[in-house]
Amino acid sequence: MTLTLGNSQWLDANRGEGLWEAVSGFDHASEHSVERVEYPSGDIATTLTTELGAGEGPDVMFIQDNVFESFVDADFLEPLEDAVEGANLNNTNEGGVKDGTRYGVAWQRAPFALLYNSGLLDEAGVEVPTTPEELIESADILTEELGVQGFGDPSPLVDDGRWLQHINIWTYGHGGSWADEDGNITVDTPENIEGVEVVKDLYDAGIFSDEDLHTNRAAFAQGQVGMVDEIGGGALVASLEGGMDPQDIHVADQPTPEPGYHQQLYVVVNANSPHVEEAKEFVSWLVTEEGQEMLREASGADPLATDVPVTEEFAAENPWAEGFLEVGSHTQSTLIPGHELQTTEIMTLIMDHVQEVLVNDIPAEEALAAAQGDVDNLVGSGD
Repeated sequence: MTLTLGNSQWLDANRGEGLWEAVSGFDHASEHSVERVEYPSGDIATTLTTELGAGEGPDVMFIQDNVFESFVDADFLEPLEDAVEGANLNNTNEGGVKDGTRYGVAWQRAPFALLYNSGLLDEAGVEVPTTPEELIESADILTEELGVQGFGDPSPLVDDGRWLQHINIWTYGHGGSWADEDGNITVDTPENIEGVEVVKDLYDAGIFSDEDLHTNRAAFAQGQVGMVDEIGGGALVASLEGGMDPQDIHVADQPTPEPGYHQQLYVVVNANSPHVEEAKEFVSWLVTEEGQEMLREASGADPLATDVPVTEEFAAENPWAEGFLEVGSHTQSTLIPGHELQTTEIMTLIMDHVQEVLVNDIPAEEALAAAQGDVDNLVGSGD
């Protein structure tokens, strides 16, 4: 029989074909075959929710952690304990267990780190920044000396949806969080205030880009951006498609005292699939040594479900690879403890107030105190 595999990444240029070839290895390891179902990245959550709500959808899905939480809550997913029995899973799989039952297996973890073009930094005579102040200085020099975009992160006003997560580079990076381990909301803490004040400094310095993520990613690949907050997939795109020397692509920790955040993707099985057992066979194969090695070759340096290393050849060709594996070992999830299903609503309220800091010069302390009240009202009402 044929299993359907639903993923937005099948549409990624170059990398998508590599990922598909990796999972197609299941064809040779079993008597079943696989067929891809493609979803645009901006539509996959809504489309899958509609399909699964109607008892339909692909047999196997590859989804982000926020979507995973909602699917568990809706009873859309099949338990997977027996599918991964004996597998040497690492800590990227921890979030796939809810109330003692495993519903997800890590597909990829995408940590954000500071990606930089060492050729441009060397030409401009600047060091890799380790503080926000140094980031501003280095970005300005790159622009003034070389005429490139010094720092390629889209402004919060350009890409507000992305900043529902991206703010965590700076708040997590200064020791902040939006709730404690018991689920108590902690918006207006000194650490979060400091993180927002840093974003204000960066915004006022004018180093954010006026272009969107995909435009900046392409510009980095062509050697027109010096530094950018990126995931390993962005580095791989630059390596595969860019006009720059892959040896110039390097990665460093964020210029903050503490680590930032990651995006986590899980492999899950549709509980309504007519091929549940065969779908679980696919998951079992994926976490074998063979499956993980095939996925590693296509994934670049994203942390996977097991600690399968990058090959010596890939590491030699891509100096950034080992760095992303290291960064991914200590970044945090963007899901708010105790309020995972409300994370997007909560962050939308918070970012509304952060916008006031950026645009209207409202003090960060005042803005986050107001955001604390709004979030308390939201979670207290149960909406």
